[in-house]
Amino acid sequence: MVRVGRIARAAALAAVLGLVSLAARPARAAEGLYLNWTDCALGPTATSDRAFACNSNFGQEELFCAFTMPAPTNNVVSVEIVVDMQNATSPLPDWWRFDTGGCRPNDLSVAADFSGMTSCSDMWGGAPRTAMVQGYTPGEPRLGTNQARIKVTAWVLPQDAVTLDGTTMYYAVRVIVKNDLTTGSPSCVGCGSAACLVLNSIQIGRVSGGDIFLQVPGAGDANWARWQGGLGADCAAVPVRARAWGQLKSLYR
Repeated sequence: MVRVGRIARAAALAAVLGLVSLAARPARAAEGLYLNWTDCALGPTATSDRAFACNSNFGQEELFCAFTMPAPTNNVVSVEIVVDMQNATSPLPDWWRFDTGGCRPNDLSVAADFSGMTSCSDMWGGAPRTAMVQGYTPGEPRLGTNQARIKVTAWVLPQDAVTLDGTTMYYAVRVIVKNDLTTGSPSCVGCGSAACLVLNSIQIGRVSGGDIFLQVPGAGDANWARWQGGLGADCAAVPVRARAWGQLKSLYR
């Protein structure tokens, strides 16, 4: 009887320790890319489709790029982001020509300031940061005349490097499209044409330890954002593709 009692107590103790161990484990990390208008995917105003009446030259449309990490990561100082677009109209309408020589070369910008926004986490807190558009290239990524690639980046100084966890959704950047030259004369035609934008990758830059390349979409095509309903613009025409690191460098650099 004594032996049986000891065995029972030992089993009970093991069960309790097992529960404590499970409770102490952090939530499972999961890599994910998220693209939404108005706010990040967790925001109450976030939407995956933006319908604009195209009746004003004032204001701007904001496309939020956000992400979750596959594991805790330290020494983070930068993000380099690729967003690809497919338009329902071919060739690419003038309203979407942000390239040099295009109809609206000054109407695409990027920001990494999230003051007053709390739906996702501002990874760099109050540290000063810089953001810039690296390029806007019609015809990429698949040589379609109705496609374009947006490359943007944001960074902080090395002394402001941060550690990111594997469970939080972080703001990356806001891609800003001004409504300038939408209506009246002069104007650039094509605002009403449907489009689909795809957040294809985010490269996490680190002071040391090696950069990390994110390309896994959040669940349910969470890295897709549509414009004017997206009808006729095939999001799958500019998807993320699994490639070797050497191929990725040649594509995105």
